[in-house]
Amino acid sequence: MSKLYRGDGEEQQAAVKEWLEMLEVMEEHALIGVKKFFGGDEINMVDIAFSFVAHWLGILEDVLGIEIFKPHKFPRVSSWIQNFKSSPIIKDNLPDANKMSTFLKRGREMMLTSKSN
Repeated sequence: MSKLYRGDGEEQQAAVKEWLEMLEVMEEHALIGVKKFFGGDEINMVDIAFSFVAHWLGILEDVLGIEIFKPHKFPRVSSWIQNFKSSPIIKDNLPDANKMSTFLKRGREMMLTSKSN
């Protein structure tokens, strides 16, 4: 995530490629069968570990003005994201996406400005 957020140009494109590869692995190997979550019907540690995909990837896409995740290309991951984010314990505790996007946009602008100086 850091490479995607901090990078630009070729570095950012390499990070996008890494994200797509990870999403493909999740789609093809980790979410096989009729499972709501990685471990079945209940959220487990693997779901928590991949929460950055469910919540932060969309925020980063907004901040960077790019689209990485295309639900039609990753239907299992898309279904898992919907299930994960609609779980009451998760929904009630995730930081507000709009506030985080605004905060990260400002931080990225400052970081890129200082990089160019």
